[in-house]
Parts: sequence; C-alpha cells; structure tokens
Amino acid sequence: MSFISPRRHMGSYQAVDTVSRVEGANPHQLVVILFDELLLRLDAAIRHAQRGEAVPMIQARARASAIVIALEESLDFDKGGELALALARIYREASRRINAAMSPDKVDVLMSARQMLAEIAEAWKRIAPK
Repeated sequence: MSFISPRRHMGSYQAVDTVSRVEGANPHQLVVILFDELLLRLDAAIRHAQRGEAVPMIQARARASAIVIALEESLDFDKGGELALALARIYREASRRINAAMSPDKVDVLMSARQMLAEIAEAWKRIAPK
C-alpha cells in the first residue's frame, strides 16, 4: 500500500479547479484567475523564503514572474491608453522586484511586489462587469 500525501492531492484538486474556472471564463474573469494564481504563487514564495527554503521559493517566484509577464502582454495599449501604460509600468516594477528576490533574505522585496499586485487585483475584481 502506498501513501500519497494530502499536499499532493491538494495540488491536483487546485489544478482541476483552475481548469474548470478557465473553461467557463470571460476575458475579465480570466484576468481575475491570473491574479488569483499570481497572488498564490507570491504567497508561496514568501512562505518558502521565510522558512529559508531557497529552491521552492525560486520555483514559486519564477511562476509568479511568468504570470506578471502574461498580464503585461495582455495589455491593449490602443484601447487602454494611459491606464495600459500605467499598468505596464507597475507590472515591470513588480517583475523587477520578483526577479530581484533571488534568495530567502529578500522576502521584503517579494512582499512589496505582492502588495503592489494585490491592489491591482482587488481593483480588477471591483470593476467586474455585472
């Protein structure tokens, strides 16, 4: 009899939940999902950094960085104008901070990036189409 850890099952359930959410999502909801995943990855990176766990911290940080890049690439500068430019600047700064956090002693840098992005995520949720 083999034992599969609850943590492994949790990852599987989260993946199924994410796939289900993505399949039925409109463009606005897709961005909400990206922000949710981004904040989860940053929380994991921060948690690992606080525990001194460099490898999982770097892995979570890399996933968060990829999501920030996807968010920036999704900006429509023609339709978004100044708002799109402002978001691009924020995403670039957040990305710079995430990428600067290469070791567990840089947890404060990760936390500052998370705070920036959490504010945008909250605003994005508030402007959801009714």
